[in-house]
Amino acid sequence: MTTLPHAYFNPPRRLPFVLPTPPEGKKLISLAINESPYGCSRKAWAEAQARFGDLNRYPDPASAELRRAIGRQFSLDPERIVCGNGSEELLDVMGRMFVRSGDQIIMSQSGFFQFAVIAARLGAELLRAAEQDFITDVDALLKLVGDRTKLIFIAVPNNPTGTLLPIDDVIRLHEKLPPHVVLVLDLAYGEYIERGDLARLMRYGGERPNIVITRTFSKAYGLAALRVGWALAPDWMTPGLNLLRGVGNINAIAQAAAAAAIQDQVFIDRVIAETAAERAFMAKHFTRLGLDFVPGFGNFLLARFPEEEAKTAAKFIDFAMREAGIWLRPVGEPGFANWSRIGLGNRAENELLIRLFEEFLK
Repeated sequence: MTTLPHAYFNPPRRLPFVLPTPPEGKKLISLAINESPYGCSRKAWAEAQARFGDLNRYPDPASAELRRAIGRQFSLDPERIVCGNGSEELLDVMGRMFVRSGDQIIMSQSGFFQFAVIAARLGAELLRAAEQDFITDVDALLKLVGDRTKLIFIAVPNNPTGTLLPIDDVIRLHEKLPPHVVLVLDLAYGEYIERGDLARLMRYGGERPNIVITRTFSKAYGLAALRVGWALAPDWMTPGLNLLRGVGNINAIAQAAAAAAIQDQVFIDRVIAETAAERAFMAKHFTRLGLDFVPGFGNFLLARFPEEEAKTAAKFIDFAMREAGIWLRPVGEPGFANWSRIGLGNRAENELLIRLFEEFLK
């Protein structure tokens, strides 16, 4: 038997998922990974195209233009903004900055799966707090906090449930935390909540020495292919975060497109409004069809399928791909064996999906 080098991280799953190939003659309709169906801002597209003449040049490792654009849009100090290859990189950097083997990371029971991945990478003990009706429970989180707790990860709104922890509860959670714990608020879907709530959360987090807020351009801004995220961090923390992130982690095209996208408020307002309309449309039809779902605030809805063997989530996922090239995925988090997180498409895509549900559930 061949002796192999010892690996400290050897998970059973090779990849989170693989992009599927649709049946012959059908176009892939992706409703599996919460992408925006509305494209990106034309201003972002134009800026991206303008950079194609300089593909031989490295990007700005400081993402200075992008950080200034973010700062102007949200009235933030650019020196407190750290940019990453998607917010996923920044969440990972937070783990590497604060957590070592044997430390504890706390998350909500059905929080974003990446939080658990970070704990596994670092050899940390992962603690999951029970929820109330799929909503993060502040008291349950606080009961788990101890001397070895280093990070608490919370997604606002949550993924995959789409539920929203009220801003007052986020503040209460922080106020009761000991100073050695860093609260990381993942606002990947923050654009979809009330603008006043988002502004309040950004303002509160921006004034505290142990809160980091992460944002992304992959969802409402429609730049998922470019992988751009950013974090608002206390000024004492940003040197360490910048040292731990990849040098030149965001390519020049992505930087330019994101800087333009964040300034196109007309486009983002339209995306938010259309997403809300499609969420209401799908919720209405799910109710009509008797399909259980979790009312949410993101660009997706979490749906539970019947226990009948012929009507399970796995069977519908296969059916949707076979009949229409629609890509859906099961939920991998504990306790969601017969659920699917269904991304919101445009109206034509959503109408097609509803017709498939009608045929499948009859």
